[in-house]
Amino acid sequence: MKVCVLGGGRQGRVIAKDLAPHAQVTVVDAVKVDVPGATPLQADLSDPNTLTRIIGEHDLAVGALPARLGYQAACAAIEARRNFVDIAFYPENAKQLDADAKKAGISILPDCGLAPGITNLVVGRWLAEGPLDEAHLKVGGFAADPLKPYGYVITWSPSDLLDEYTRPARIMKGGKATSDPALSGLETVQVEGVGKLEAFLTDGLRTLLDCGVPEMTEKTLRWPGHAAAVRPLVAAGTLVEEFRRKCQEGDDLVVLLVDGVRKGKRLHAQIIDRPKDGLTALSRTTAFTCAAFARWAMEGRIRDTGVVPPENIGADEAAYRFIVNDLAGHGIVLR
Repeated sequence: MKVCVLGGGRQGRVIAKDLAPHAQVTVVDAVKVDVPGATPLQADLSDPNTLTRIIGEHDLAVGALPARLGYQAACAAIEARRNFVDIAFYPENAKQLDADAKKAGISILPDCGLAPGITNLVVGRWLAEGPLDEAHLKVGGFAADPLKPYGYVITWSPSDLLDEYTRPARIMKGGKATSDPALSGLETVQVEGVGKLEAFLTDGLRTLLDCGVPEMTEKTLRWPGHAAAVRPLVAAGTLVEEFRRKCQEGDDLVVLLVDGVRKGKRLHAQIIDRPKDGLTALSRTTAFTCAAFARWAMEGRIRDTGVVPPENIGADEAAYRFIVNDLAGHGIVLR
């Protein structure tokens, strides 16, 4: 099978390397990206016609592009009539592509990363076992050392990070979708093996808003004091510049917590991951997750056409086990 990975950055090159033993992989980027076992291809992926042509020359496309190009890539996959697995955190609603993807006879799998991604997978599995009264997601990738500036280290696009701090956070309250400002809803969370963290609202529920859970939130985890420290930077428009200047070096840490309630019974799932084999924890938990979704698609196991969010994949127990076991093979353990 011929697979193109769109974007050869922090996530794309890890995805490509992980898929290379299973397919003919081409890494497409504006610059030449050398990945063991894969073929590099230089191209302008901001051009829709180029995107459509390249995707059409492959059997499956995997998106690892910045948010500003993610939705355009999904549209190009529909135009090329090729299945598409993606991690881009774009602001557009992927579900509005559902009818066109169905008409093209293809599957678009959006948000197949850490969060959204693993979080959706867990909620989808729980929903397959019965309705939920509540679901609350808390996820963060931040500096392993809380004494680093802002307790943070850059592990993904700073401009996309800024969107996370500014985009209103959609939540479910009383069975209705509403929104609160990003960085609001601050609370303290104690995580065994990590310590005290803070959590604040961000807009990470996305397709989960339609899954029928009446009470639902998504919050980002950071070391205590982070939200208060970055609010002035966000207001002044200097966050990206400041982070690029002060938050470039150091190991990261990923913490994922998913809590649910069903008829008074509490459900819990978590991941704590650290750098390994030269990869950041965020690259591991994002890229390896996307690669696992892609391998499930490569095996022809996606049953539905249209937009198929990760919670729908999680509802299939075989798919859920495949992805969780694949992650475990990389030392990423969902407990």
